[in-house]
Parts: sequence; structure tokens; C-alpha cells
Amino acid sequence: MIELTGVGKSFGTQSVLRNLQLRLPERGLVQVRGASGSGKTTLLRILAGLETPDTGTLTGLTGLRVAYVFQEDRLLPGVSALTNVAIAADKVAARHWLAHFGLGDALDKRPATLSGGMRRRVALARAFAFAALDEAHTLLILDEPYTGLDADNAAVLTQEILRVAQTALVLLTHHGGDVFPPDAVVDLSRS
Repeated sequence: MIELTGVGKSFGTQSVLRNLQLRLPERGLVQVRGASGSGKTTLLRILAGLETPDTGTLTGLTGLRVAYVFQEDRLLPGVSALTNVAIAADKVAARHWLAHFGLGDALDKRPATLSGGMRRRVALARAFAFAALDEAHTLLILDEPYTGLDADNAAVLTQEILRVAQTALVLLTHHGGDVFPPDAVVDLSRS
């Protein structure tokens, strides 16, 4: 179980998280909610080890691998979609996940030639390929994962989230509650 006790984070004079008390399950789906600026992304970055809290403690992450889909796709611009996914797994897995997200015919295309929705699906394929290597020891973080997806691709993503949440912990922001009920909700607008 991941536990945050008295976690606080500020950027300059702007306090984003204050005395956050939170327990997360070992697996399942947790939706992080809150208004813009409430600290959703900051919380996710702390859990991923990309930010350090100014105050408080964080336990339970030892041994967990983090697969993260950021709000921005963060693809390597000079390489193909296949290579972007294969950096997280092997090429066989990369081909599988790209095909699963409807990009089997875009393996050799570079990010600049892909639409926004296609770039998002490459980023998702990379995260799911990495998570699939050891789902039982993975924290899958999805920050606004439905951005740029049409209804068909959103349905594929929803099915994958539900599948992975059976063995791993999945944290996501935005839209999840509109698609399926989470196992738990973290509402940062109340903290």
C-alpha cells in the first residue's frame, strides 16, 4: 500500500499540496480529481519520483515500476512510432501494442507526421508495453489519457485500464469517472 503522510509541495510562494494524507490500494483504479491548479499533476509527479515533497513522508513505492503517460505525449521526434514504443519493451511487444491501439500501419512514421490522437496512442502503447512487462509490480499513471482520442480509441483505452487494474495500481486524472467508476477517488479540491 502506498501512503502519503503530511505531504506538502510548493513552487515558490504557491502552495500546491498541503498536509496531504492519503492511502492508495495495491491495485485497482484510483481517479484523481480536482480543479485546475489543485495539485493533481504534482501528486502524480511525486508518486512517480519526478518531484520531491517539501514536507511529509511517502512510503510503499519500493519495488514498484512506474509507467507514466504525461499530459503531453513526450515522444522522441527523430525516431519512428515503433522505436518510441520499443524503448519501453522489445519490438515484438511494441508492434503488438501499436496494433492494439490501431496504429499497425503507422509503425515507421515519425511523431511529426502523426495526428494528435495518433501521437497520444503511441504514448499509451509505450506505457502499456512497459506495464505489461510486470503488471503486478507496476504503478500506471495516466494524466488526462483520453485527450485527443475518438470514441473507438477511448473504448480500447477503457478496456485496457480495466484489465490492468486487476493486477496493478492505475491512477488517472480527468474523464475516468465519465467512463467507468473508479475503485477510489482522491479529490484534491478538498485538501
